[in-house]
Amino acid sequence: MNKILVVSEALGEPNHKRGIFHFTRELIRSLAAEGHALTLVVETTRRYRKLRSRQQRTRLLPQDSRLIELLALYRFLDETNMDSPMMMRGGLRRTVDWFKHKLDVATSREFFVAFLRSICLLPTQVRLIENRTAGLEYIPTDLRHLELFGEFLLEPGFYSYQDTSALTRLPPPRIDARGYDVILVDTPTRVAIRRDRGAKVICVIHDLLPITDLKLDDIATRLFLSRLFTSVHQADELAFVSNYSMSRFRALLPQFAHIPARVVYPRTRFDLETSVAPAAAPAAGGARPSFVVIVSNEPRKNLAAVIRAFRKLPQADLVVIGYAGGMSRTANLPKNVRFSGYVEEHEKAALIASAHGLIMPSLAEGFGVPIIEALAANTPVLCSDISVFREVAGDLADYFDPFSTESICASVTRVLAGQDEWRARIRERRAELAERFGHETQARDLLSHGASAESRGAATTDLMATPEYDQLAAVAAQVMRQAS
Repeated sequence: MNKILVVSEALGEPNHKRGIFHFTRELIRSLAAEGHALTLVVETTRRYRKLRSRQQRTRLLPQDSRLIELLALYRFLDETNMDSPMMMRGGLRRTVDWFKHKLDVATSREFFVAFLRSICLLPTQVRLIENRTAGLEYIPTDLRHLELFGEFLLEPGFYSYQDTSALTRLPPPRIDARGYDVILVDTPTRVAIRRDRGAKVICVIHDLLPITDLKLDDIATRLFLSRLFTSVHQADELAFVSNYSMSRFRALLPQFAHIPARVVYPRTRFDLETSVAPAAAPAAGGARPSFVVIVSNEPRKNLAAVIRAFRKLPQADLVVIGYAGGMSRTANLPKNVRFSGYVEEHEKAALIASAHGLIMPSLAEGFGVPIIEALAANTPVLCSDISVFREVAGDLADYFDPFSTESICASVTRVLAGQDEWRARIRERRAELAERFGHETQARDLLSHGASAESRGAATTDLMATPEYDQLAAVAAQVMRQAS
């Protein structure tokens, strides 16, 4: 059994359930099932402090009651509402709100604590809260993964400060990870880790899209480069979510080829017996055909092409799950296209299971989690003919040209005509799919056959004091100048 410290802004601050969230949530389930002791780094902010103070003022519980802090912490991590008016505002208003938020964060007490710790004017402190949820009435579905952590490590302004430090070239936030066997960083994060000799740092890299996607802005590229170089410098091992992502990393950053690497696929709940019985499949019910697509407000998701295709497919409906930006308010949308916005996990699973197919029209991805969610529900998959989707779905998907409306229409027509054949093919491969994409094997893939930190000469080091950091910082600065 290992003591594992998890550094994850997808789990450790209010989040919007991205692919990184899905990957880490399933990984945590797998690690907990293997008996590992898990601790999550959680950022505390002004909002958390207000929640805790409000509950302390009620004086119904003792002032030193851990239930007060635990209740505030769970409420804090559950506060994001992706269907809120702020998320639905136009681009300019969202930009103004973003700057207001950053200003509010930069003037908070937690931000200054993180800054003073980063420059060693304040010592790093280990403040742990034991995660005893027996006093809580129930845990909402989207927060049940938090129950798997034995403790929470509270760090003031930790995730908020990291991006500011990257943009302003301030030292990264520090964390005291002594006493842990493994420090898992679930996506490149700007953090200086103090650890014991022999402890292993594993950094997960999902994709390099902030570098390679031409539609992302310069700020996103600069932030990602700073995070990436800081994390890779300290990593004893790298984990990639696909062979495609690993090969892209090796090709673009060959100077890091010496770091041991492995592929750890994202996982999902993959029962050996499908939850959708053959007789209950949508094709057999005579209902109007429907397809689902899961998107975010990014051009690479290619939603517009699918909507254009369904304008030519009046015989079928399209349900768009996720935040689609202003596209949901576009005039003259086809009547057979419906936007559901963000939905709870169980509702998303139900929509996928009842659909005639899941469409993945992306132009670029690091993996494609909805594909395995559809296969787990025995739902046919239609996706762009790109390398990473071929790696994930193999011959269990119908492929189309993402730039061609006619190709998308033809794919939908083929899948509608061959519903029984597609579902039968998925059922026949269910044991293989469960082994490859079921969360039971994820912990094994992450931790087995790894090189130890000592084998690379790692010790309790100070990131900012190493000459290698200066070299990496110079390389990052050069790349940023070229990008601008």
